Amino acid sequence: MQPTMRDITISLVSYNQRKDLERLLPMLVQSAQSSEAEILLVDNRSVDGTTKFVKAAFPQIRVFFNPRKSGYGENHNLNLRKASGRYFVIMNSDMLVETDLFSSLRDYMDIHLDIGIVSPKILNEDRTIQGLNKRYPTVLDLFLRRFVPGSIQRLCQRRLDYYEMRDIGYEHCVDVPFMSGAFMFCRTDLLQSLGGFDPKYFLYFEDVDLCRRVQQTYRTEYFPGVSVIHFWQRAAHKNWIHTLYFIKSALRYFRKWGIRFY
Repeated sequence: MQPTMRDITISLVSYNQRKDLERLLPMLVQSAQSSEAEILLVDNRSVDGTTKFVKAAFPQIRVFFNPRKSGYGENHNLNLRKASGRYFVIMNSDMLVETDLFSSLRDYMDIHLDIGIVSPKILNEDRTIQGLNKRYPTVLDLFLRRFVPGSIQRLCQRRLDYYEMRDIGYEHCVDVPFMSGAFMFCRTDLLQSLGGFDPKYFLYFEDVDLCRRVQQTYRTEYFPGVSVIHFWQRAAHKNWIHTLYFIKSALRYFRKWGIRFY
């Protein structure tokens, strides 16, 4: 039986993120119901009881267990193939959402037909701006953010703020070159025509790569009318394995799109 056609498909991925889902899903399900959205979850090899918990507590969520080690984009691509919504929401599990989030973004996209991806305001837990709107990355920007101590970073704050588009600000709608894969509200048919994320990026840079491919035909825009809270872990700064993933993906990105040093 074919799934009922809906306006919105919400895509989640969990790798041992049951705790995040316990916090997110009560609010997410309420928001999804108000906009008649479906929720798809890929459980990628979790051993913390993610699948059992979600199926028992939220049977309306369609859960798929992926036993193969897969990257962030590749897991979302699994949901993309099963999506029945006109719009496809890529989002992290470590978030909180507003009730009118999805309906507001849907209505905005319905009006602005030249936009392929829209992102809401993404906030820290204390409701400060997370700064995830970015210009295209350069070697200098990545080096300053990932490998320079905080005391020295402060001397380069103007450059770091420029990369995060803080010179433009976060209070108005604006086209964003590099939108974070933490939350993307996308046109499903567009993503499917592009094949979704490039699975060659295991972690990191799959989002900017997708943005650049979308921008060949559509705009990617920031819409601050609604917001989400993101409990950002900054794993690449804390874990050497994630740092290696970051470097490998950065090299792949620069080989594909051309290297800029500053």
